[in-house]
Amino acid sequence: MTGETLDGLNRIWRDPRNRLSWQCLFVLPPWLEAWIGSFGDALTPYLRVARTKDTVIGVAPLAINHETCSASFLGDASVCDYLDFVILPGQELEFFISLVRDLRNNNIRYLTLESVPEDSAILTDFKHVTDKFGCQMAIETQDVAMAIELPVTWDNYLLQIPGKQRHEIRRKFRRLYDAGEIAYVLTENPSDISEEMDAFLELFNMNRPDKAAFMTQRMRGFFQSLGKNLAEVGMLKLFKLQIDGVSAAMVMCFDFQSTRFLYNNAYDDCFKEYSVGMMSKIMSMQDAIESGLKRYDFLKGNEIYKQRLGGKPTRLFHCRIDLG
Repeated sequence: MTGETLDGLNRIWRDPRNRLSWQCLFVLPPWLEAWIGSFGDALTPYLRVARTKDTVIGVAPLAINHETCSASFLGDASVCDYLDFVILPGQELEFFISLVRDLRNNNIRYLTLESVPEDSAILTDFKHVTDKFGCQMAIETQDVAMAIELPVTWDNYLLQIPGKQRHEIRRKFRRLYDAGEIAYVLTENPSDISEEMDAFLELFNMNRPDKAAFMTQRMRGFFQSLGKNLAEVGMLKLFKLQIDGVSAAMVMCFDFQSTRFLYNNAYDDCFKEYSVGMMSKIMSMQDAIESGLKRYDFLKGNEIYKQRLGGKPTRLFHCRIDLG
């Protein structure tokens, strides 16, 4: 296992010869670049790549804390809903053996991994490897995320949710369209993102005091960089719900591997009576179905609206490994 630069990771990601399983949106190089650019002065990136001969078998996107001799995933749970390693299918054991040896050789004693999804190899193959090396792994439930498998049409979606919810969605649509001229506008062109992200962040700060407190100047810079980076690789979908030409709500989504991820939402309280926050989310799901996507991920949190819209839970775990 060797060290790698962010540019090197980007080349690995873009190289079609590599068959790595980049399943986790939140550790893609464009995401890591935005994170490191905004918060990198507070950590030491530890980007490691495992190879067998000339084949890349895995990537460990970590950061280290020299004072505590510990490592953790780059990013944190406040803005990264899932975190995981990137591994070539079938090479999980070899990758984790290489990782443990590398961490030990660099005097890293503890590994703390948060927001690990329940289908991650960390919970199976890595657990097996750490047991073999005499390490101690503690696993705790941390949170849940919610997602829904999408049908082929919007009408089919409405039929698969409970009748009460189906009636409520239709009622909300009627009320919204009675409010005025409705437009649902998609921005995805990189040249338009900066201005539209400014508009999104202004709406975000208007919602609640806790949202305004979360959106520090540094966090604002992260959102801008993230929007730009993911727009450049065709993943950002920034939707705007307008009533009579006025922006009532906006939704920040990412499309990746046939899934739409609902990352964040903002709305103007002046239009609250029309449920514009909720409707902007529902319309992004409707657009996902019409775009042929297979899955809609509400991301972390078990808010009741996610359940009502058909979301099913995925458990997220916190893992702490004492490497000995």
